[in-house]
Amino acid sequence: MKEKPDIRMDPVLEECYRMKEAFAAKFNSMEELYNYLKANQKKFKALRWKYLPPPPPRTESNKKD
Repeated sequence: MKEKPDIRMDPVLEECYRMKEAFAAKFNSMEELYNYLKANQKKFKALRWKYLPPPPPRTESNKKD
């Protein structure tokens, strides 16, 4: 008899799914969502927000395990 796996949702994934549902409720199409995100990007760029570049990908040589 197979046991059911213990399915526990990761809190980060829960937040992502909640955000996805909120966006789906607010916007009727991907184009509306895209326009909203581009407008926010312009707004924050005008406020001179700076974003850090993503970290480099992990390789065998830079792992610290």
